[in-house]
Parts: sequence; C-alpha cells; structure tokens
Amino acid sequence: MSAWGTGITQSDEYGEVYDRFMEEYDEGKPVSDIVNDILEVYLDQFEETDGVLHDVYFALGKAEWMCGGISDTILERIIYIIENDKDIEFWRELEADEKDLKQRKKKLEKFLVGLKTPRGKIKKRKISPEKYVPKAKPNPLPGVKSGDVLAYLHDGSYRIFALTERTRYFEHQAVYCYAWRKQFEVLPSFEQLLKEDFMPLGYLRGVDFPSMEKVTFIGNYSIINNLNMTFPHIINKNWRSAVHALAKEAHLMEEYPAELCMSLEKALEKIENLRNGIRE
Repeated sequence: MSAWGTGITQSDEYGEVYDRFMEEYDEGKPVSDIVNDILEVYLDQFEETDGVLHDVYFALGKAEWMCGGISDTILERIIYIIENDKDIEFWRELEADEKDLKQRKKKLEKFLVGLKTPRGKIKKRKISPEKYVPKAKPNPLPGVKSGDVLAYLHDGSYRIFALTERTRYFEHQAVYCYAWRKQFEVLPSFEQLLKEDFMPLGYLRGVDFPSMEKVTFIGNYSIINNLNMTFPHIINKNWRSAVHALAKEAHLMEEYPAELCMSLEKALEKIENLRNGIRE
C-alpha cells in the first residue's frame, strides 16, 4: 500500500480502483462486472484479510454510491472494516503515529456516514450499457525483471531507469519504475548511478514500455530490489507514488524537478535504517 495522507482517497489503491471503475462505467460496462473484475485482480494478489484491500473496498463503495447505490455486499464489508477498527489496526502495523490514527478514524467514520446516505442523483455514463464493447487484450511487458537497470536512448543522450516489482495492473502486466534525473552522454557505471539523483515514476505498463530497439541493458542489480514494496513517501517526503503509469516514452526525457529527487545511495541508506528501527 502507498498512502500519502490519512484521507480515504489518499492512497494508490484507492485511486487506481476508483479511476478504473469510472473509466469502465463510462464505457458502458455493467457495474457488477466492474466490481467482480477488480476484486478478482486484488484477491488474486492478496489474502482476504490483507489491509491493502481496505482501500480497494472503500473505492468500490464510493464508486458504486456515485453510480446508483452501494451494493449490500460492499457496504457490509466496509462496515466490518471500519466498525471493527480493522483499518486502524492495519495502520498501526505500518507504524502510523497516534495523531494520524485519530485523524484516520475520524475520516473513516465520516466516510461511512456518507455511504449510508442515499445520493441524490446517479452519475451519467458517456456510453450506454447497450453499446459497451470489451477492450482488446493489452500489450504484455517485454522480458524484463526486478533489478534491471536500463538506458533509454533519445536524441543522442540516455535516460537511465530501474525496474522494481513486477505485478498485474488490473488487466495489464506492469512493473514499477524509477528514473534518474540526469541525462547521460555515455552509459554510466552503476557506481555513478548510486551518487546521482533519481525519483519514482510509478507503474509502467506493457503498452507504455519504451521500444526495446531504443533500450540498452546496463545490468541487473540485486540492491535495486530493496526498493520493492516500500512506501516512496517514507523514503522522501516529496515523493508521491503514481496512480497511473507515468513512465511513457515521452516522460522518460522530461526534466525532473530537483526537489523531487534524491540519490539512490541515500534512498538505500534510509531503507536500511528503517529496517533497523532507525528513524530520522
């Protein structure tokens, strides 16, 4: 789970689920099919009791509420999570402080009251259910894996990016991506990259992956795997995990703001300190 605040909407899982729901709702897909397909993806990755699923159910509940009324199944699940403090317990396991826990609890209670209050009007679709057309099968990722460091060639210079955990992004295959701020004239060594600033770009889907004809493999480094399943905003308070894949080819050559970057060496040091119980 990647959260950047105590608000119900302030997590990657909530944003991903809510946005996908609304996108498919506008395409005319039946609400029950949307809900079932989303839950199938997450329940394939997580146990039913995993706290990561809380924000998934919250997003489904809000989306259903916006689109005609929350179903009994989803509402009952949300009531169970909130009234039994399951979400608060999960946040406590993630070492949230008491101030954040109190704020989270208040927002959960307010959220539940809202879901129990009937919505005045139903959100209109862009396309009616009668005209719904299922999407074509998405493009798969190329043969890349966690720990890979790659160089993307564009206009004579290289943007370096690293891949961490590989996962399913709904119906897509996806891999989490970090990219270095500097654009290199020649391929750098990994020792150089440890000193240079980088930042997370979020999940990179197969459909967005740069053309492999423009990509050079630098190496696979196990130390990169330390970035897997971390909370980016804990490493750097200015980092916010991407809700959608941001690392399209166009983005790989953009100038990243210095205030959003830090060295890989410093990020890995922070991760090691957190594992040893050392907090700054």
